[in-house]
Amino acid sequence: MSTITALPTGNVHAILDRAAAYLGRYGWTPAGLYDAHDGCAAKCACHRTGTYPASILGAIRAAVFGAPRWYLTGITDAELHTYSAAVEWFNTYLIAVGHAGQHAPVFAWETTPGRTPADAIEALCAAAIAYRKHTIRRAA
Repeated sequence: MSTITALPTGNVHAILDRAAAYLGRYGWTPAGLYDAHDGCAAKCACHRTGTYPASILGAIRAAVFGAPRWYLTGITDAELHTYSAAVEWFNTYLIAVGHAGQHAPVFAWETTPGRTPADAIEALCAAAIAYRKHTIRRAA
């Protein structure tokens, strides 16, 4: 008898860990994918390196694709699946388990007044740990 599951498989935990590391290194913004630094003279580190403060989804994209990616054009089906699996797991985690006192989808959770970069990083790490525990139980 086969079981059908909607839960993602693969390296979701590693992607979420890398997304948390991205936010820790380059910064977090709760709106949009990346902070485009409008009005900047293009001499800041963001413009020199191409690494912008990111939202959670922007950080997940950077973790999957190796760099910030504004658009999902020109990617493979495997890359799209990997990105979608990480976003799906994280969103489901925030709704079902919650973090920092709130159960909500990623957009509502991330834009809650008072949300901090530490909250975003901790939520990604907690979701990665939950994924590891889930896959260990499933394999047993």
